[in-house]
Amino acid sequence: MRYKDGEFEFEDGETEIRVFHKRRPIGTIETMVEASGRYCFRLGFDRRKKPRTYRGRVHAAQALLVIDSIRKEASRGKLAIEEVIVRAWDTKPSSAPS
Repeated sequence: MRYKDGEFEFEDGETEIRVFHKRRPIGTIETMVEASGRYCFRLGFDRRKKPRTYRGRVHAAQALLVIDSIRKEASRGKLAIEEVIVRAWDTKPSSAPS
């Protein structure tokens, strides 16, 4: 089932939620439960032991959009790896407290 929230569209999968921006897939997010029992989301590719969590699908989708834009700039060969890291650090989206 596909549904829209703001500028993002979400499509439920078996284990993850696919995220679209302007009908273009930008990544996946997965549902988690915080220690407090509250539902939150993590990015599909974040496989760390304690992943960064986001309260709300839209916040996680915004993080995916920022990462996607930095990835596109880097793939065009315009950015050095150091510049990618600096931009990622500067545009760090807010997350839920761990």
